[in-house]
Amino acid sequence: MSANNSLQTLKPGFSDPVSQSQLVFRHLLDAMARPGSIETVDLGIEGPESLDLAATAIALALVDFETPLYLSPALSSEAAETYLKFHCGTRIVPGTKDAAFAILDGTPDDLSAFNTGTEEYPELGATLIIQVETITTNGPLVLTGPGIKESAQLGLPDVPAAFWESRTKLQRYFPRGIDLVFVSGASMTALPRTTDVTLQSGKE
Repeated sequence: MSANNSLQTLKPGFSDPVSQSQLVFRHLLDAMARPGSIETVDLGIEGPESLDLAATAIALALVDFETPLYLSPALSSEAAETYLKFHCGTRIVPGTKDAAFAILDGTPDDLSAFNTGTEEYPELGATLIIQVETITTNGPLVLTGPGIKESAQLGLPDVPAAFWESRTKLQRYFPRGIDLVFVSGASMTALPRTTDVTLQSGKE
């Protein structure tokens, strides 16, 4: 498909960019402030077929020309790249280390492949938007840390136990780190780097 044809079949972004971006941003802030809670993005948008609605909405709200984006190969269709470049003005990068945001089809094998920031600028650590099939508020993941009164439970059945082991190892470098947003359809839940995750069973 040529670039011209891609633009002709381009799906629309936000119909009201200011108010809809603010709505998505509030949802994401609430998810980050209360790790393990599930937020639903109730917007009538239709993004690329390879991207969940919540992933599309977060990209439209937060990603711009200053935030290079990585798309995992399974999601990186011509339609998805054209949509994100056109509506967000972002630069899609081929390397994980160069990305401020990443939209992934499932959890990565190696979290350390992404930018974790520096001691001087830990806020430069990447935000990973990870598409999964299911998110539930009860499951074998026990969350503790800021924003959680005592503990919270979370179920992410698609995420292997090895991923949580990798994340725990990464946390030793705090305040450097990576923030995680899991999305499924229109739903999202966030695990900022300040959240401790304990897997209560053999595997998720």
